[in-house]
Amino acid sequence: MLFNKPKIGIALAGGGAKGLAQIGFLEILEKNGIPIDIISGTSIGAVIGAAYALEPDIKKLKATLRILMESDVFRDLKLDKFKSVEEDHWFNRIRNKLKMSLTFAEAATRPSLIPEMQVIRLFDELFGEKTFEDTEIPFAAVALDLISGEDVLFREGLIRDAVRASTAIPGIFPTVNMDGKMLVDGGVTANAPITAAKKLGADIIIGVIFGYEPSPPGKLESSMSVILRGDELAKLKLFRMLIEKADYVVEIDTGNTHWTDFGVYEECIEKGKEAAISHLDKLKRISRGSLLRRWFSFK
Repeated sequence: MLFNKPKIGIALAGGGAKGLAQIGFLEILEKNGIPIDIISGTSIGAVIGAAYALEPDIKKLKATLRILMESDVFRDLKLDKFKSVEEDHWFNRIRNKLKMSLTFAEAATRPSLIPEMQVIRLFDELFGEKTFEDTEIPFAAVALDLISGEDVLFREGLIRDAVRASTAIPGIFPTVNMDGKMLVDGGVTANAPITAAKKLGADIIIGVIFGYEPSPPGKLESSMSVILRGDELAKLKLFRMLIEKADYVVEIDTGNTHWTDFGVYEECIEKGKEAAISHLDKLKRISRGSLLRRWFSFK
């Protein structure tokens, strides 16, 4: 470490559609010749990270994801049903309550709100038979095992299975069952995959996140809204603890983007570019090995 340039690890957090901003972040790094030695990802961060690790070319990444999001396979997920509308009218308030009631009823009777075959088709389309050995940049994805309660680090095998597990939002997407484990979205316990990057051998870890403050609480009038709020705050507290382990953090402000808002593709990418540009001088210093660990740690 004294004479060798440190290995730089990029830890890409989850955040649903907000994660599209990570494409813009990677684009600025690529444009400025800032090398990435290691990538770890959770949830959407695993999707972006795996695709880029396989082929580190931002133009190809953009093209691949745009084609995917415009495909019937992606549209068939019908993610918009999980988004509430603004309650500025009595009809919208009723609509939101009805939607929540129907969603709760489905959740009580089905293993997941989105059928398993639709999710399998999506990741087959994106990654095919590619394995971790096919990546040009070392990559790891994180999921949570509901049986043992332990985080699971994927570093080998089929990428499509690892990413499907890492993105399996509990109750919404189906669990991934393998090797006696019942796997769900790694964002439940490790939305900032800092430890994963460390285990891959990163000397300096840059976390790319989408905020660390709670969302507005809303009216909290239903039991479901109270449950969801408590779950959000618990995960946020753990997330803040994880972020402290990063050496440098770039926070991307995507505004009020909902996790299902994949239609704001270009806007999110621009937000990622803006964030990277605002940190560019320090990121360059990190890449040269001239910025020592913890000098600019996140506070």
